Amino acid sequence: MSQKPKKKKGLGVPITEFKFDPSELDLKLTRSLISVIDGYRIYRCFDLSFIVKRQKKGELPRGFISQWPTMRGILHKFAAVGPGVPRVENLLKNRQIIAFTALALLTISAPLLVFGWIFRVAWIVDINIPLALIAVGSVFLSAITNAWYNRKVAWAIFDYTSNNPILLAKEHKMLFDWVQSLIYHAARIMRMEDIKSEKKLTKFYNNDFKGVEIIQEPSGLRKHYTMRIMAERRKK
Repeated sequence: MSQKPKKKKGLGVPITEFKFDPSELDLKLTRSLISVIDGYRIYRCFDLSFIVKRQKKGELPRGFISQWPTMRGILHKFAAVGPGVPRVENLLKNRQIIAFTALALLTISAPLLVFGWIFRVAWIVDINIPLALIAVGSVFLSAITNAWYNRKVAWAIFDYTSNNPILLAKEHKMLFDWVQSLIYHAARIMRMEDIKSEKKLTKFYNNDFKGVEIIQEPSGLRKHYTMRIMAERRKK
């Protein structure tokens, strides 16, 4: 007698049986999920703990709670790609070393600067300008190098995935479908609640969706699209 395979606890519905239904989500969470899930399509992997926090506060509908374990498992597949890409691990280590060095410089220089200014310690007062430059410079060093290494990591992953187009192909299609469903759901909410869509602009990382209008393209400092979800009722 054959038996059905048991589902492992906490893994949710198997991918082959899963169909995402966003109908119970509010507009705020819908827009957040659009940005997060679309980011994962380009391996921009965000922290997902905001879902756990909302669940603990009782702010998640039951329908979504039952779907989330499966969705999270698929998103984790994208997050797991990065560390396995050649050069990425070394880039992340270098970024961590520089960030730690910058933090150490800030931790040492800033308190000394404040201590010297309050208690007028002569030798600290004499070097207050170099201390101030070190404190400010460490902040800039951390920010600039973090952005530079993030870009290098992103390009390394992009090149790797471009050379391996079948990597997570099915999962890529699923993420696209989820975001498209969320777009339609957000538009529906805005129509029902008479919310002006231009006041609820949303971050996207891809521009291949229906029902959206590009407001701003990515630029040097902005890595995302700013889009308006078109919620206007169609004229008969």
